[in-house]
Amino acid sequence: MQFRIKTAALKLLSGEGRAIRCLRASSVSLLLALPAAAQQAGPFPSFSVSGGTALLSQPLSSGGVVAQGGNYSVPLPDGRTLWLLNNLWVGERKQDGQAEVWGIVDGAAAFAPSTSPYAQAGALAYISDENKWPLPLLSGDLKEYSQVRKFWPRSGICDAGGCRVFYSIMNNYGPEPYDYFRVGQGVALAENPAGPYVKAPLGERYSLWNDIEPAFGSAAWADEDGWVYVYGRSMQAPGEYGAELARVRPGDLASREKYSYYSLETASGSWTGDISDASVVLEGMPDEFSVSYNGWLKSYLAVYYDADGARVLARRARYPWGPWGDPVQLLACGKTDYCYGAKEQPGFAAEDGRKIFITLEKKNAPYLYELAFEGENHEIQEL
Repeated sequence: MQFRIKTAALKLLSGEGRAIRCLRASSVSLLLALPAAAQQAGPFPSFSVSGGTALLSQPLSSGGVVAQGGNYSVPLPDGRTLWLLNNLWVGERKQDGQAEVWGIVDGAAAFAPSTSPYAQAGALAYISDENKWPLPLLSGDLKEYSQVRKFWPRSGICDAGGCRVFYSIMNNYGPEPYDYFRVGQGVALAENPAGPYVKAPLGERYSLWNDIEPAFGSAAWADEDGWVYVYGRSMQAPGEYGAELARVRPGDLASREKYSYYSLETASGSWTGDISDASVVLEGMPDEFSVSYNGWLKSYLAVYYDADGARVLARRARYPWGPWGDPVQLLACGKTDYCYGAKEQPGFAAEDGRKIFITLEKKNAPYLYELAFEGENHEIQEL
């Protein structure tokens, strides 16, 4: 999560509940085009949105977590949920609802005892030391310039063989919270979801992709076809960003040479081992977003936050690489809410995707929303 507000603004955090709100999206025609075959989507289904449940418990506390960012959830085989977090703000919650920040932990994790979305609020147990101070999920050493470097977990995949977590390598260049930039992207592995996590090396470095390559791991989805599809945000021009797509087998997530990249530039096919030929498959993507397969929609669904329009948007496609339909607004966000980091949490989906759950950060705290599709599903048909 990027630091978007000063410490003074953090004191606006409060424990007020969010009233249940219902929104209905008007039907929107999504007209998609394929290079070789036409494709047509029916209107985006009507839906209702409810919830706005605060995931952070907000009682009076001293030495507790008062804000957190990132908020990628990973269902675990043992029935728990692992939450991967960019950072935690630890401090004191006062009687007037304000928060005093004592320190920031960069790159952390927490467990919830259930994979039920309704059991997440206030149930996060942070991986901590004996003094209950949250620990970084990934630590640096002297040769990694640890005094100016931090590691932010992104998406992750856990199964019986352990966990593989994508992370961004961030460098500070000044004393302010905003003073940082991304210098690489890597993958860390652990047999136990709580760690320790080992950063996969590439030669003498720990980043599998460097600072001018896509930030692979912004979103990842293990599909039923046996591939893990991994999306990475990249700059196309100053101020213009898109997401490129890679795929790899689950057991090869830590091996860069095993990745292939979706390309419209090659004559030999859609996938190439040359990252320089990778094509943008989703335009206008922020740092954080999600892509998953929705069985009820029978299509892939991308969810993200549009800062310019202050709204949560969704797009869908028949294939992981698109083409993607026009965006549909799921939620609006107030200017003073300081919204960021919207994404679906696919592990919480119910009824084959007819119900999905979205997290949205407001004032550096995550809120969980339930979205229920209505009526008949609208499968994208290939003509």
